Amino acid sequence: MYRMMRLAAGLIFFFAGSRMAYAQTLDKAPGTEPGQEVAPLPPSTPTQAITQPPAEHFFGTWDGLQPAWEAQGINIQLDAITEFAGNVSGGVKQGSTFSSQIGLQADVNWERLAGLTGLSTHIIAVQRSGSSDSQLFGDHLLPVQEIYGSGGDVALHLVSAYAQETLFNRGLDVAMGRMNVEADFASSPLYCSFMNNALCGDPKALPGGDIGHSAYPDAVWAARIRVRPTPEFYLETGVYQVNQGLYGDANFRSGFKLDDSQTSGVYLPVEAAWLPIFGDGKLPGHYKFGFGYDTSGGYQDFGNVLAAAQLPGFAKLTRTGNTQFWALADQMLVRQGPGPMAGLIAVAGYIHNDPNKTAYARQYFAGLLDQGFWPGRMKDTVGVLFTYAAVSGRLAAVEGFQQSLGLPLSNSASGIQSHEMVFEANYAIHLMRGVTFRPDVQYVVHPNAQTSIGNAVVLGFQAHLSF
Repeated sequence: MYRMMRLAAGLIFFFAGSRMAYAQTLDKAPGTEPGQEVAPLPPSTPTQAITQPPAEHFFGTWDGLQPAWEAQGINIQLDAITEFAGNVSGGVKQGSTFSSQIGLQADVNWERLAGLTGLSTHIIAVQRSGSSDSQLFGDHLLPVQEIYGSGGDVALHLVSAYAQETLFNRGLDVAMGRMNVEADFASSPLYCSFMNNALCGDPKALPGGDIGHSAYPDAVWAARIRVRPTPEFYLETGVYQVNQGLYGDANFRSGFKLDDSQTSGVYLPVEAAWLPIFGDGKLPGHYKFGFGYDTSGGYQDFGNVLAAAQLPGFAKLTRTGNTQFWALADQMLVRQGPGPMAGLIAVAGYIHNDPNKTAYARQYFAGLLDQGFWPGRMKDTVGVLFTYAAVSGRLAAVEGFQQSLGLPLSNSASGIQSHEMVFEANYAIHLMRGVTFRPDVQYVVHPNAQTSIGNAVVLGFQAHLSF
Protein backbone atom coordinates (compact mmCIF):
# COMPACT_ATOMS: atom_id res chain seq x y z
CA MET A 1 0.00 0.00 0.00
CA TYR A 2 2.83 2.44 0.89
CA ARG A 3 4.49 1.84 -2.49
CA MET A 4 1.18 2.37 -4.28
CA MET A 5 0.62 5.68 -2.44
CA ARG A 6 4.12 6.88 -3.37
CA LEU A 7 3.53 5.90 -6.99
CA ALA A 8 0.19 7.73 -7.07
CA ALA A 9 1.77 10.87 -5.59
CA GLY A 10 4.56 10.68 -8.14
CA LEU A 11 2.08 10.45 -11.01
CA ILE A 12 0.12 13.44 -9.70
CA PHE A 13 3.23 15.62 -9.76
CA PHE A 14 4.42 14.23 -13.08
CA PHE A 15 1.27 15.48 -14.78
CA ALA A 16 1.22 18.64 -12.68
CA GLY A 17 4.79 19.31 -13.78
CA SER A 18 3.67 19.52 -17.40
CA ARG A 19 1.71 22.65 -16.51
CA MET A 20 4.00 24.26 -13.95
CA ALA A 21 3.46 27.97 -13.12
CA TYR A 22 4.38 30.76 -10.72
CA ALA A 23 5.42 29.67 -7.25
CA GLN A 24 6.86 30.77 -4.00
CA THR A 25 10.21 29.94 -2.49
CA LEU A 26 11.24 26.36 -1.91
CA ASP A 27 11.15 24.84 1.54
CA LYS A 28 13.80 26.24 3.81
CA ALA A 29 14.86 25.19 7.26
CA PRO A 30 14.24 27.69 10.09
CA GLY A 31 17.02 30.12 10.79
CA THR A 32 18.41 30.68 7.30
CA GLU A 33 17.45 34.33 6.89
CA PRO A 34 15.01 36.74 8.58
CA GLY A 35 12.33 36.10 5.99
CA GLN A 36 12.53 32.41 6.81
CA GLU A 37 13.34 32.31 10.50
CA VAL A 38 10.87 30.74 12.91
CA ALA A 39 12.94 31.27 16.06
CA PRO A 40 15.96 33.35 17.05
CA LEU A 41 19.34 31.71 16.54
CA PRO A 42 21.21 30.32 19.54
CA PRO A 43 24.56 31.92 20.38
CA SER A 44 26.41 28.83 19.14
CA THR A 45 25.18 29.19 15.56
CA PRO A 46 28.17 29.20 13.15
CA THR A 47 28.98 32.12 10.91
CA GLN A 48 27.55 30.39 7.87
CA ALA A 49 23.92 31.17 6.96
CA ILE A 50 23.49 28.61 4.20
CA THR A 51 20.05 27.14 3.66
CA GLN A 52 19.69 23.67 5.16
CA PRO A 53 17.77 20.94 3.37
CA PRO A 54 14.19 20.23 4.44
CA ALA A 55 13.65 17.58 7.09
CA GLU A 56 11.76 15.33 4.68
CA HIS A 57 12.20 14.22 1.09
CA PHE A 58 9.96 11.95 -0.95
CA PHE A 59 13.03 9.96 -2.04
CA GLY A 60 14.68 10.04 1.37
CA THR A 61 18.37 10.94 1.33
CA TRP A 62 18.78 10.25 -2.40
CA ASP A 63 20.59 7.04 -1.54
CA GLY A 64 22.91 8.93 0.80
CA LEU A 65 23.83 11.68 -1.67
CA GLN A 66 22.19 14.56 0.20
CA PRO A 67 23.96 14.11 3.55
CA ALA A 68 27.24 13.45 1.72
CA TRP A 69 26.89 16.66 -0.29
CA GLU A 70 25.76 18.61 2.78
CA ALA A 71 28.87 17.49 4.65
CA GLN A 72 30.87 19.13 1.86
CA GLY A 73 28.72 22.27 1.94
CA ILE A 74 26.49 21.58 -1.08
CA ASN A 75 22.71 21.71 -0.71
CA ILE A 76 20.41 20.81 -3.61
CA GLN A 77 16.63 21.05 -3.30
CA LEU A 78 14.02 20.07 -5.84
CA ASP A 79 10.30 20.38 -5.31
CA ALA A 80 6.96 20.61 -7.12
CA ILE A 81 3.76 22.36 -6.20
CA THR A 82 0.38 22.58 -7.90
CA GLU A 83 -2.75 24.51 -6.98
CA PHE A 84 -6.30 23.97 -8.19
CA ALA A 85 -9.04 26.57 -7.67
CA GLY A 86 -12.59 26.78 -8.93
CA ASN A 87 -15.29 29.29 -8.06
CA VAL A 88 -18.55 27.43 -7.61
CA SER A 89 -20.60 30.62 -7.33
CA GLY A 90 -20.21 34.37 -7.78
CA GLY A 91 -17.78 36.33 -9.88
CA VAL A 92 -18.26 37.19 -13.53
CA LYS A 93 -18.53 33.49 -14.39
CA GLN A 94 -17.81 30.07 -12.91
CA GLY A 95 -14.79 27.98 -13.83
CA SER A 96 -11.61 26.36 -12.54
CA THR A 97 -7.87 26.44 -13.27
CA PHE A 98 -4.56 24.83 -12.30
CA SER A 99 -1.29 26.63 -11.67
CA SER A 100 1.91 24.81 -10.80
CA GLN A 101 5.70 24.96 -10.49
CA ILE A 102 8.84 22.88 -10.38
CA GLY A 103 11.64 24.56 -8.45
CA LEU A 104 15.37 23.96 -8.12
CA GLN A 105 17.60 25.53 -5.48
CA ALA A 106 21.38 25.14 -5.15
CA ASP A 107 23.36 26.51 -2.20
CA VAL A 108 27.11 26.20 -1.72
CA ASN A 109 28.70 26.72 1.68
CA TRP A 110 32.20 27.85 0.72
CA GLU A 111 33.30 27.80 4.34
CA ARG A 112 32.88 24.04 4.39
CA LEU A 113 33.92 23.46 0.81
CA ALA A 114 36.98 25.73 0.59
CA GLY A 115 37.54 27.29 4.02
CA LEU A 116 36.25 30.75 3.02
CA THR A 117 34.77 31.97 6.29
CA GLY A 118 31.10 32.91 6.12
CA LEU A 119 30.80 32.83 2.32
CA SER A 120 27.90 31.11 0.54
CA THR A 121 26.27 31.36 -2.87
CA HIS A 122 22.63 30.73 -3.76
CA ILE A 123 20.82 30.06 -7.02
CA ILE A 124 17.08 29.41 -7.51
CA ALA A 125 15.31 28.62 -10.79
CA VAL A 126 11.76 27.53 -11.58
CA GLN A 127 9.65 26.17 -14.40
CA ARG A 128 6.00 27.14 -14.30
CA SER A 129 2.77 27.47 -16.25
CA GLY A 130 -0.98 27.45 -15.71
CA SER A 131 -3.68 30.07 -15.36
CA SER A 132 -5.53 32.07 -12.70
CA ASP A 133 -9.04 31.37 -11.50
CA SER A 134 -9.21 34.91 -10.10
CA GLN A 135 -8.79 36.45 -13.54
CA LEU A 136 -11.36 33.95 -14.83
CA PHE A 137 -14.02 35.28 -12.44
CA GLY A 138 -12.96 38.91 -12.77
CA ASP A 139 -10.56 39.60 -9.88
CA HIS A 140 -7.20 41.24 -10.69
CA LEU A 141 -6.26 42.33 -7.15
CA LEU A 142 -5.92 39.30 -4.83
CA PRO A 143 -5.25 36.06 -6.76
CA VAL A 144 -6.69 32.96 -5.10
CA GLN A 145 -3.65 30.93 -6.30
CA GLU A 146 -0.35 32.26 -5.01
CA ILE A 147 1.79 30.36 -7.52
CA TYR A 148 0.31 32.04 -10.59
CA GLY A 149 2.27 34.90 -12.11
CA SER A 150 5.31 35.99 -14.08
CA GLY A 151 7.74 33.51 -15.54
CA GLY A 152 5.09 31.17 -16.93
CA ASP A 153 5.44 28.88 -19.94
CA VAL A 154 9.23 29.01 -20.10
CA ALA A 155 11.55 26.03 -19.62
CA LEU A 156 13.74 27.78 -17.04
CA HIS A 157 13.17 31.05 -15.20
CA LEU A 158 15.99 32.48 -13.07
CA VAL A 159 14.67 33.56 -9.68
CA SER A 160 17.87 34.63 -7.96
CA ALA A 161 21.65 34.24 -8.01
CA TYR A 162 23.68 35.95 -5.29
CA ALA A 163 26.57 35.69 -2.87
CA GLN A 164 26.24 36.05 0.90
CA GLU A 165 28.88 36.78 3.52
CA THR A 166 28.11 36.28 7.23
CA LEU A 167 30.56 37.11 10.02
CA PHE A 168 30.70 37.64 13.79
CA ASN A 169 28.30 34.77 14.59
CA ARG A 170 25.90 36.22 12.01
CA GLY A 171 26.12 39.64 13.65
CA LEU A 172 26.92 40.97 10.17
CA ASP A 173 25.28 39.61 7.01
CA VAL A 174 25.90 41.06 3.54
CA ALA A 175 24.39 39.82 0.27
CA MET A 176 24.89 40.99 -3.31
CA GLY A 177 23.74 39.86 -6.75
CA ARG A 178 20.40 39.08 -8.39
CA MET A 179 17.84 39.21 -5.57
CA ASN A 180 14.35 40.49 -4.80
CA VAL A 181 13.14 42.60 -1.89
CA GLU A 182 10.64 39.96 -0.78
CA ALA A 183 13.39 37.48 0.14
CA ASP A 184 14.56 39.61 3.08
CA PHE A 185 11.91 42.23 3.84
CA ALA A 186 8.29 41.88 5.05
CA SER A 187 8.24 38.11 4.58
CA SER A 188 7.70 34.99 6.67
CA PRO A 189 7.50 31.23 6.00
CA LEU A 190 4.16 31.27 7.83
CA TYR A 191 2.55 33.34 5.06
CA CYS A 192 2.68 30.52 2.51
CA SER A 193 0.55 28.40 4.81
CA PHE A 194 -2.27 30.10 2.87
CA MET A 195 -3.07 29.75 -0.82
CA ASN A 196 -4.37 33.25 -1.55
CA ASN A 197 -1.63 35.52 -2.89
CA ALA A 198 -2.84 38.31 -0.62
CA LEU A 199 -0.26 37.02 1.85
CA CYS A 200 1.97 34.23 0.51
CA GLY A 201 5.50 35.49 -0.04
CA ASP A 202 4.80 38.89 1.39
CA PRO A 203 1.59 40.96 1.62
CA LYS A 204 0.29 41.63 -1.89
CA ALA A 205 -0.04 45.40 -1.37
CA LEU A 206 3.76 45.71 -1.20
CA PRO A 207 4.87 44.33 -4.60
CA GLY A 208 1.49 45.17 -6.09
CA GLY A 209 1.77 48.73 -4.84
CA ASP A 210 5.29 49.37 -6.13
CA ILE A 211 7.28 47.48 -8.74
CA GLY A 212 10.38 48.59 -6.82
CA HIS A 213 9.37 46.19 -4.05
CA SER A 214 10.43 43.27 -6.26
CA ALA A 215 8.94 39.89 -5.47
CA TYR A 216 9.54 36.21 -6.13
CA PRO A 217 10.07 34.84 -8.77
CA ASP A 218 11.72 37.94 -10.28
CA ALA A 219 14.99 39.52 -9.24
CA VAL A 220 17.01 42.69 -9.82
CA TRP A 221 20.58 43.80 -9.16
CA ALA A 222 20.79 44.49 -5.44
CA ALA A 223 22.89 44.67 -2.30
CA ARG A 224 21.64 44.14 1.23
CA ILE A 225 23.26 44.49 4.67
CA ARG A 226 21.91 43.21 7.99
CA VAL A 227 23.25 43.98 11.46
CA ARG A 228 22.26 41.73 14.34
CA PRO A 229 23.62 42.93 17.68
CA THR A 230 21.64 40.30 19.64
CA PRO A 231 19.82 37.08 18.67
CA GLU A 232 16.51 38.87 19.32
CA PHE A 233 17.02 41.97 17.19
CA TYR A 234 18.19 42.89 13.71
CA LEU A 235 18.23 45.97 11.51
CA GLU A 236 18.66 45.71 7.75
CA THR A 237 18.65 47.88 4.66
CA GLY A 238 19.55 47.57 1.01
CA VAL A 239 19.64 49.08 -2.47
CA TYR A 240 17.54 47.40 -5.17
CA GLN A 241 17.30 48.25 -8.86
CA VAL A 242 13.83 49.36 -9.99
CA ASN A 243 13.21 47.67 -13.31
CA GLN A 244 10.05 48.82 -15.08
CA GLY A 245 10.03 45.70 -17.26
CA LEU A 246 10.38 43.29 -14.34
CA TYR A 247 7.04 41.52 -14.69
CA GLY A 248 6.73 41.79 -18.45
CA ASP A 249 7.18 38.71 -20.61
CA ALA A 250 8.51 40.76 -23.51
CA ASN A 251 11.93 41.34 -21.93
CA PHE A 252 12.16 39.44 -18.67
CA ARG A 253 10.22 36.23 -19.21
CA SER A 254 13.24 34.02 -18.56
CA GLY A 255 14.82 36.16 -15.82
CA PHE A 256 18.16 36.09 -17.66
CA LYS A 257 17.98 39.60 -19.12
CA LEU A 258 20.48 41.25 -16.80
CA ASP A 259 20.93 44.73 -18.28
CA ASP A 260 19.67 48.07 -16.97
CA SER A 261 17.78 49.21 -20.07
CA GLN A 262 14.54 49.76 -18.14
CA THR A 263 15.97 50.96 -14.85
CA SER A 264 14.06 53.95 -13.46
CA GLY A 265 15.64 54.35 -10.03
CA VAL A 266 16.41 52.42 -6.85
CA TYR A 267 14.25 51.04 -4.06
CA LEU A 268 15.56 51.65 -0.53
CA PRO A 269 13.99 49.46 2.19
CA VAL A 270 14.68 49.57 5.92
CA GLU A 271 13.37 46.99 8.38
CA ALA A 272 13.78 46.52 12.12
CA ALA A 273 12.70 43.31 13.82
CA TRP A 274 12.31 42.00 17.35
CA LEU A 275 12.29 38.20 17.72
CA PRO A 276 11.53 37.35 21.37
CA ILE A 277 10.86 33.99 22.99
CA PHE A 278 8.35 34.07 25.82
CA GLY A 279 7.81 31.83 28.83
CA ASP A 280 8.69 28.29 29.79
CA GLY A 281 6.98 27.07 26.62
CA LYS A 282 9.57 28.97 24.55
CA LEU A 283 6.91 30.71 22.47
CA PRO A 284 8.60 32.50 19.52
CA GLY A 285 7.40 35.81 18.18
CA HIS A 286 8.39 38.03 15.25
CA TYR A 287 7.60 41.77 15.18
CA LYS A 288 8.73 43.71 12.11
CA PHE A 289 8.49 47.36 11.12
CA GLY A 290 9.62 48.53 7.71
CA PHE A 291 9.72 51.43 5.30
CA GLY A 292 10.47 51.52 1.58
CA TYR A 293 11.18 54.43 -0.76
CA ASP A 294 11.28 54.21 -4.57
CA THR A 295 13.30 57.06 -6.12
CA SER A 296 11.80 56.57 -9.60
CA GLY A 297 10.33 59.51 -11.44
CA GLY A 298 7.59 59.50 -14.00
CA TYR A 299 4.76 58.06 -11.93
CA GLN A 300 1.61 58.77 -13.94
CA ASP A 301 -1.17 60.57 -12.08
CA PHE A 302 -4.47 58.66 -11.97
CA GLY A 303 -6.17 61.65 -13.58
CA ASN A 304 -3.99 61.54 -16.70
CA VAL A 305 -6.54 59.33 -18.47
CA LEU A 306 -9.10 62.10 -17.97
CA ALA A 307 -6.66 64.68 -19.26
CA ALA A 308 -6.14 62.51 -22.35
CA ALA A 309 -9.91 62.49 -22.81
CA GLN A 310 -9.74 66.33 -22.70
CA LEU A 311 -11.95 66.56 -19.62
CA PRO A 312 -11.92 70.17 -18.36
CA GLY A 313 -9.89 70.71 -15.21
CA PHE A 314 -7.50 67.80 -15.75
CA ALA A 315 -3.90 68.13 -16.96
CA LYS A 316 -1.23 65.48 -17.38
CA LEU A 317 0.92 65.16 -14.28
CA THR A 318 3.86 63.01 -13.29
CA ARG A 319 5.10 62.34 -9.78
CA THR A 320 8.47 61.39 -8.31
CA GLY A 321 9.10 58.92 -5.53
CA ASN A 322 6.85 56.43 -3.78
CA THR A 323 6.64 55.36 -0.14
CA GLN A 324 5.50 52.20 1.63
CA PHE A 325 5.18 51.24 5.30
CA TRP A 326 4.55 47.88 6.92
CA ALA A 327 4.02 46.53 10.43
CA LEU A 328 3.90 42.75 10.75
CA ALA A 329 3.66 40.35 13.68
CA ASP A 330 3.33 36.69 14.46
CA GLN A 331 3.30 35.08 17.88
CA MET A 332 2.98 31.52 19.11
CA LEU A 333 0.26 31.52 21.76
CA VAL A 334 0.27 27.87 22.81
CA ARG A 335 3.07 25.31 22.50
CA GLN A 336 1.92 21.87 21.27
CA GLY A 337 5.16 20.09 20.42
CA PRO A 338 8.92 20.45 20.06
CA GLY A 339 8.91 21.70 16.45
CA PRO A 340 9.43 25.41 15.61
CA MET A 341 5.83 25.69 14.32
CA ALA A 342 4.19 23.14 16.66
CA GLY A 343 1.57 25.28 18.33
CA LEU A 344 -1.17 27.85 17.90
CA ILE A 345 0.26 30.91 16.10
CA ALA A 346 -1.43 34.26 15.46
CA VAL A 347 -0.40 36.41 12.47
CA ALA A 348 -1.38 40.00 11.71
CA GLY A 349 -0.20 42.96 9.67
CA TYR A 350 -0.83 46.37 8.18
CA ILE A 351 0.53 47.84 4.93
CA HIS A 352 0.19 51.44 3.80
CA ASN A 353 1.06 52.83 0.35
CA ASP A 354 0.93 56.35 -1.05
CA PRO A 355 -2.66 56.48 -2.45
CA ASN A 356 -1.58 59.04 -5.05
CA LYS A 357 0.68 56.53 -6.79
CA THR A 358 -0.68 53.04 -6.27
CA ALA A 359 -3.98 51.22 -6.55
CA TYR A 360 -3.29 49.27 -3.33
CA ALA A 361 -3.76 52.00 -0.74
CA ARG A 362 -3.94 49.80 2.38
CA GLN A 363 -4.01 46.17 3.41
CA TYR A 364 -4.86 44.52 6.72
CA PHE A 365 -4.70 40.84 7.57
CA ALA A 366 -5.13 38.58 10.59
CA GLY A 367 -5.05 34.81 10.91
CA LEU A 368 -4.39 31.72 13.00
CA LEU A 369 -2.30 28.62 12.32
CA ASP A 370 -2.45 25.51 14.48
CA GLN A 371 -0.02 22.62 14.10
CA GLY A 372 0.03 19.67 16.47
CA PHE A 373 -3.48 20.19 17.85
CA TRP A 374 -4.32 16.57 16.98
CA PRO A 375 -1.97 14.20 18.86
CA GLY A 376 -2.33 11.52 16.21
CA ARG A 377 -1.52 13.96 13.35
CA MET A 378 1.28 16.14 14.73
CA LYS A 379 2.43 17.33 11.28
CA ASP A 380 -1.01 18.46 10.09
CA THR A 381 -1.83 22.20 10.18
CA VAL A 382 -5.14 24.05 10.10
CA GLY A 383 -5.25 27.72 9.09
CA VAL A 384 -7.75 30.58 8.88
CA LEU A 385 -7.07 34.02 7.40
CA PHE A 386 -8.90 37.31 6.90
CA THR A 387 -7.55 39.91 4.45
CA TYR A 388 -8.84 43.41 3.66
CA ALA A 389 -7.42 45.45 0.76
CA ALA A 390 -8.51 49.03 0.05
CA VAL A 391 -8.17 50.69 -3.35
CA SER A 392 -6.94 54.27 -3.59
CA GLY A 393 -9.74 56.79 -3.20
CA ARG A 394 -8.17 58.95 -5.91
CA LEU A 395 -8.27 56.04 -8.33
CA ALA A 396 -11.92 55.36 -7.44
CA ALA A 397 -12.78 59.03 -8.11
CA VAL A 398 -11.19 58.82 -11.57
CA GLU A 399 -13.12 55.62 -12.27
CA GLY A 400 -16.31 57.47 -11.33
CA PHE A 401 -15.58 60.14 -13.94
CA GLN A 402 -14.76 57.48 -16.53
CA GLN A 403 -17.99 55.64 -15.85
CA SER A 404 -20.09 58.81 -16.13
CA LEU A 405 -18.45 59.60 -19.50
CA GLY A 406 -18.83 56.07 -20.85
CA LEU A 407 -15.03 55.58 -21.00
CA PRO A 408 -13.18 52.31 -20.22
CA LEU A 409 -12.29 52.16 -16.54
CA SER A 410 -8.72 52.18 -15.22
CA ASN A 411 -7.00 49.36 -13.34
CA SER A 412 -8.73 46.48 -15.22
CA ALA A 413 -12.00 47.44 -13.56
CA SER A 414 -15.53 47.01 -14.85
CA GLY A 415 -17.02 49.07 -12.01
CA ILE A 416 -15.89 51.62 -9.46
CA GLN A 417 -13.46 50.02 -7.01
CA SER A 418 -13.49 50.40 -3.23
CA HIS A 419 -12.27 47.43 -1.19
CA GLU A 420 -12.01 43.64 -1.26
CA MET A 421 -12.12 41.09 1.56
CA VAL A 422 -11.06 37.44 1.51
CA PHE A 423 -11.83 34.78 4.12
CA GLU A 424 -9.73 31.61 3.78
CA ALA A 425 -9.64 28.30 5.65
CA ASN A 426 -7.51 25.26 4.89
CA TYR A 427 -6.20 22.03 6.34
CA ALA A 428 -2.71 20.78 5.45
CA ILE A 429 -2.57 16.97 5.54
CA HIS A 430 0.84 15.35 5.84
CA LEU A 431 0.24 12.34 3.58
CA MET A 432 3.67 10.74 3.73
CA ARG A 433 7.33 11.66 3.72
CA GLY A 434 7.78 14.83 1.65
CA VAL A 435 4.13 15.02 0.50
CA THR A 436 1.51 17.49 1.74
CA PHE A 437 -2.05 17.95 0.49
CA ARG A 438 -3.97 21.10 1.53
CA PRO A 439 -7.74 21.38 0.81
CA ASP A 440 -8.72 25.05 0.74
CA VAL A 441 -11.87 27.17 0.72
CA GLN A 442 -12.02 30.94 0.12
CA TYR A 443 -14.89 33.42 0.22
CA VAL A 444 -14.13 36.56 -1.80
CA VAL A 445 -16.20 39.64 -0.94
CA HIS A 446 -16.30 42.29 -3.71
CA PRO A 447 -13.96 40.58 -6.22
CA ASN A 448 -11.66 43.14 -7.84
CA ALA A 449 -12.86 45.52 -5.09
CA GLN A 450 -16.14 45.99 -7.00
CA THR A 451 -19.63 45.74 -5.57
CA SER A 452 -20.79 45.15 -9.15
CA ILE A 453 -19.24 41.64 -9.10
CA GLY A 454 -20.94 38.99 -6.99
CA ASN A 455 -19.13 37.51 -4.01
CA ALA A 456 -17.28 34.33 -5.00
CA VAL A 457 -16.99 30.97 -3.26
CA VAL A 458 -13.73 29.27 -4.30
CA LEU A 459 -12.90 25.63 -3.57
CA GLY A 460 -9.50 24.16 -4.27
CA PHE A 461 -6.37 22.48 -3.01
CA GLN A 462 -2.61 22.78 -2.91
CA ALA A 463 -0.38 19.73 -3.35
CA HIS A 464 3.34 19.88 -2.53
CA LEU A 465 6.08 17.34 -3.12
CA SER A 466 9.66 17.76 -1.89
CA PHE A 467 11.91 15.37 -3.77
